[in-house]
Amino acid sequence: MTTYSISPLAYLKVILHAAKYPSSTCVGLLVGTLANNVVTVADAIPLLHHWTELSPMMEAGLQLAEAYTKTQGLVFVGLYVGNELLEDTSIPRAMAKVADALRKEFPQTLVLVLDNQKLATTEPALIPYLASAPTAWKATTLPSKNITLSDPSIAAKALDTVRTGRYAALGDFDEHLEDVTVDWLKNAKVVL
Repeated sequence: MTTYSISPLAYLKVILHAAKYPSSTCVGLLVGTLANNVVTVADAIPLLHHWTELSPMMEAGLQLAEAYTKTQGLVFVGLYVGNELLEDTSIPRAMAKVADALRKEFPQTLVLVLDNQKLATTEPALIPYLASAPTAWKATTLPSKNITLSDPSIAAKALDTVRTGRYAALGDFDEHLEDVTVDWLKNAKVVL
């Protein structure tokens, strides 16, 4: 059975992306490695908050992110979505199509959906989805026996980071399209 470990940096970037754009749907990529049936989600690449449907911007962002991950020795292991509506914990149809495409290349693809109602708590604010059929995804819990945070205290640390306003340092591909100096691939200014 495949297990998943989500790094503190990946968790933090997902939360910061949602905090920076609280009234928008935020989409990004999960990158990492697979070894001995363990998927390590090492990092997250914030992709979009404007053009979250299938669009030329998404396609360009995916291609640039793929080239970058190859230089880092990483692969796409999934994607994340922060829905704009408070109670929406579903995978939007367009993002399900992206996840299905990722799964063709990486069968263990993981989708993380933000639980917006938990963003202001110290509980993990992510709902993991795993493939349950060729084009279906099933929600599970975090933590669970096969999906964990490598540092369980990261939820509280991320909340503190949001409260201090440090989400402003995070950039996504949409921002990069407006200002090419925005470091959306590495986000080196985002630190634990």
